[in-house]
Amino acid sequence: MTLYVPAALLAATAVVLLGPASALLARARWVETAPRAAVGLWQTIGISALLSGAGSGLCVATERYHAGFVGGLGRLFEGLTSGRPLEGLGLPDALGLTLAADLAVVLVCLLGAVTIRTVRTRARHRHLVDLLSRRRHDSGAAVLDVRAAVAYCIPGIKPRIVVSEGALDLLDKTEVDAVLAHERGHAHERHGLVMLPLVGISKVFGFVPYARLAPPAVAALLEMAADDYAVRRQDRNALVSALVSMATAGALPACSFALTGGSVSRRVERLVRPSTSSARTVLAASGAALALLALPLAILLAV
Repeated sequence: MTLYVPAALLAATAVVLLGPASALLARARWVETAPRAAVGLWQTIGISALLSGAGSGLCVATERYHAGFVGGLGRLFEGLTSGRPLEGLGLPDALGLTLAADLAVVLVCLLGAVTIRTVRTRARHRHLVDLLSRRRHDSGAAVLDVRAAVAYCIPGIKPRIVVSEGALDLLDKTEVDAVLAHERGHAHERHGLVMLPLVGISKVFGFVPYARLAPPAVAALLEMAADDYAVRRQDRNALVSALVSMATAGALPACSFALTGGSVSRRVERLVRPSTSSARTVLAASGAALALLALPLAILLAV
């Protein structure tokens, strides 16, 4: 079978995942019952679309060998390493190879640049917090002498949980404990690493629906996941009360995860429901993620 058929299927898969599928997931309400599973689905959509796009280009580039995808990929690699990379290369082959290479190079360079910039920004802010915090809360959180009621987590190998004097004055002890548990949820579940690949993609690929929709959607879901972490350890009503009280908090550093990040009204509504989790939804979302991840691999290995 000609490899142009799987190339077309993979290209169509990438377009659907980056467009309609992303828009559908961004509007879905079921994600509130399984935020962590929904984050995994967002990640899988991006990975599967990348594999599909690169696989489509490689299928076109290896068609000339008439040896199937795996055999053609071996022949292509052999040509690239033998000093004859352009031998027998036609226009369709060159375009396919360019597509696959550009996707890999652009994304690796983008991820590398964003990672370096974000890590430096977080490290600089952690250093400033260490310098400016006058004392430590009983929980170990750094306390800033700021009148605005704020609390946030700066991700990293050694994350910092920060709370302001304004927040400590505004909230009672149970509310403070719930707030700090929320921030510990961000640190414990490494939400900074989850967001890292999504930081900056909207600036480069803003014309792609996935690049516009995924970062804010995943950020909101991570806030819900931190809420779930907090209510498993602290009083649910205390967290709701703290969210409402701090809803008008001041400006926060862009490199942090804050208690009032995301849609506060949506999160409060979610927390006051009788149940905010669903094992069935988690199972369905996990199954969909595995299926999406396997789809491009199945298409490639079938030819």
